[in-house]
Amino acid sequence: MNLLAVPGVVGVDVMPAPLGSALERVDGLASAVLDSSPLRVGDALLIISLSGRNALPVEMAMHARALGVRVIGVTSVAYASETKSRHASGTYLKDHCDLVLDSKIAVGDAELTLDNVPAPFAPASTVVTSALLQAVMATTAATLADRGLEPPLLRSGNVDGGHDWNGRVMERYRDRIFYRH
Repeated sequence: MNLLAVPGVVGVDVMPAPLGSALERVDGLASAVLDSSPLRVGDALLIISLSGRNALPVEMAMHARALGVRVIGVTSVAYASETKSRHASGTYLKDHCDLVLDSKIAVGDAELTLDNVPAPFAPASTVVTSALLQAVMATTAATLADRGLEPPLLRSGNVDGGHDWNGRVMERYRDRIFYRH
């Protein structure tokens, strides 16, 4: 698994922080990212977007599928019925995926309210998305093992022998691991 990061859209690597939200709405950014990526036919691309309504996740899914890449979307399907798409097609991420993992997060991503607090608060999307992704990884490892394949899993560097194990995995899959280590 490789991170395909789009510079600026995480929101913590740009100043001012709202620039990240603005970049999600830029038409054509997804194609530029995918066309310069190591993705190839038969790969799977996991796209995470809570609302799934902005240009970036929609175009990323559309373009990836056109390249022969399978698309898994992690999103809240509720946004499609309660908000307006910001993509010219009027569609959402969920509309362009081979598989959709619905986080079931309410529109606004705020789970708590108090009478003396003027806005809803306590987002849950990060925790829920993390749990969904851990479930995907566990299911994938089990599926590979059921097929007689050894899942290429890394071990904690804080376990005796962990660094040596990870080095062997990195070496075996060096042609498919694109982040620096």
